[in-house]
Parts: sequence; C-alpha cells; structure tokens
Amino acid sequence: MPDDPDESFVIHTVLNSRPRGAAPSVAEGAETLIPLAPGDDAACVPGNSVVTVDAMVEGVHWDDKLSPADVGWKLIAANASDINAMAAIPQWAVLTMCLPRPLDRDWVQQFASGLGEALEQWSIQLVGGDTTRSTSGRMLSLTMSGTTSTPVGRCGAKHDDDIWVSGPLGGAAAAFCIEDMDTHALRRPHPPVGLGHALGQAHLATSMMDLSDGLSRDLPRLCKASGVGAVIEHASLPAHASLQSVADPLPLMVGFGEEYELLFTASPHHRNEVETTGVAFGKEMTRIGTINTDTQAGPQLDLGHWPAPLFSHFEERA
Repeated sequence: MPDDPDESFVIHTVLNSRPRGAAPSVAEGAETLIPLAPGDDAACVPGNSVVTVDAMVEGVHWDDKLSPADVGWKLIAANASDINAMAAIPQWAVLTMCLPRPLDRDWVQQFASGLGEALEQWSIQLVGGDTTRSTSGRMLSLTMSGTTSTPVGRCGAKHDDDIWVSGPLGGAAAAFCIEDMDTHALRRPHPPVGLGHALGQAHLATSMMDLSDGLSRDLPRLCKASGVGAVIEHASLPAHASLQSVADPLPLMVGFGEEYELLFTASPHHRNEVETTGVAFGKEMTRIGTINTDTQAGPQLDLGHWPAPLFSHFEERA
C-alpha cells in the first residue's frame, strides 16, 4: 500500500524546513504547540483546542457531480471530520475563497446555502475569512477549530488492539466511478461528529483518524505514526449498500476514500463499550482487524495484496 509519493514529498519538505526540522514530541508546557505526531488530522494548541485546515480545488476535489451547495456542505464536513478524528467538538471556522472573474453570483449564493446548512447541522460558527480573485478556477480553504480535553492522535495504537471503522466503505467511490449510481454519499458526506469526542472522553480509542483518502492509504499512516503493523480481515470490511451489485467492490471500498468515517484502535477488552458508544450516535461499529508489531511487513490484507489507490492529489483522476 504505497502512500502518495508527491503528497508525502510536499508534506515532509515543508515540515523539515521548520526550525529544528521534524515535529516536536508532545510537550509539557501549556505555551507551546503540541502536535501528537506529524500528519495528525489536526494540531493541538494551548487551551484544549485543535485546529485543522482543508482546501478544495475545482477540477481536483469536485466536478459537475457536485452542485455549488454540495461543495459548501462538503467543505464544512471535511474539516468537521478532521476535528472529530482528534476527539474534539468543532466550534468555529474561517473561510478563504479564490474566485475567477467575472464573478458568478448565482454560484456564490448556492455555495453559501450549502455551507450554511452544514454549519447549522454541526453548530459551527463562521467567524471570518478572506476573498480574492483567482486567475483560473475556484479554490476554497477552510480553517476550523474545536475543543477537547482528551485529544487522540494516530500514534497510540498498541499490539493486539482491535481496528475499527465507524461506518460502511465505498459509497463515495461508487458515486464517482459508476454511472447511474446514487451520488448522495459523495455529495453530502455526514461524518459522525461527536462520536470521536465520546471515544476520547471514555478513553476507548488508543489511536484515531478519519478515512478521507481510503483505507489503503490511511491505515499505513496510522501504523507508521504508532510504530506498529496490522492485519485486516477482508471479509469483515463493511461495504456500502450501493456496492451490492459490484462484482469486485474491494478497490472501491479501500482505494478512494471520502467516507469521513472514523478509523480507530481500541483494546479488545473494550469491545462492548465501543459498540455501545456507536449505537448512541446511530453508528454500527465494525471491527476489521488487529494491530501487531510486524512493522517490516506493514499493514496486511488477509487475502493478499491491497488494490491500488484510486486517487492522488497530484495526478489526474481517470
């Protein structure tokens, strides 16, 4: 399961340009930034806060499958998912919009409508932002903050931990890749906001992240941050209902992403508590594998090789 080499190069190059190079470890002092690990879904900052930023570029992150209102909804959902994955509750956001001339006022009105729906859905306040002209397509960037007293990053998975996902996989991929498919999962993702916070508050999740890039890319990131390996049980992976008629659903389930479900680990002693916590949020938690210490082999799929990822940030989609 190779990571996206271009994305990794950009991230590592920027991180290594900072004073002292690599990211610092968790700090004791309250006046320093305390990222749990490079690449966590959000950064921990003083005051029990976490902050994330996410961008959407026209032609890269959306096309005509999404209406302007869908784009507004999805921008909020993606950021709220990152906050949720750090066991926090989203609170406020600031928005940057880069728009081409002549200004399409109808597009802006529809975008704002979807944005407002999502802000209301998760009780998030839009407190500021910036607008500027784009010389090509539309580009949107949202920064969001949330609060938690028990942040959970990607670096705490332990040997024999269960690996869980909070919902079905492959719905967004099916909507994007298969004609005449219901596109709701792609257009209006609904991350389980609040569930991550509940798992953190109850000290159930030992590590956690969201499934934005697909299991075949996101699981290795969690394993690398925790210094562990993993075995995934293919038969346990929960397929989205839209994949029932697909002959080989596995590539769509693990290679595309945009589920915005939680991927997390927990002690096998807490299985009942994990399932009960999911029920409180209307989620059927699925145990899909086990953490081990075989870091040389990396995350393994019990039936053999992982399908190739279906999306790269720096390559054209097929």
